[in-house]
Amino acid sequence: MKEMTNQETKEYLLKWCEKPNLMLFAWPTDGCGYEQHIKFVTHRNENWKGGSPAEFFAFVKEYAISLGE
Repeated sequence: MKEMTNQETKEYLLKWCEKPNLMLFAWPTDGCGYEQHIKFVTHRNENWKGGSPAEFFAFVKEYAISLGE
């Protein structure tokens, strides 16, 4: 699997937020490569306190935007 850049990951996650994969055990960063996935998991573990699916989508979108341009 190709490792995505921050910009590619940002675009991928913003599209994911429009049509999220709600499969059990699926992560928004599943298609982004190992390094991007680990960055997101670390961010989520440090900052996500739980909430509704809509709140998680907003959390993912905020993370995507934080990746910059």
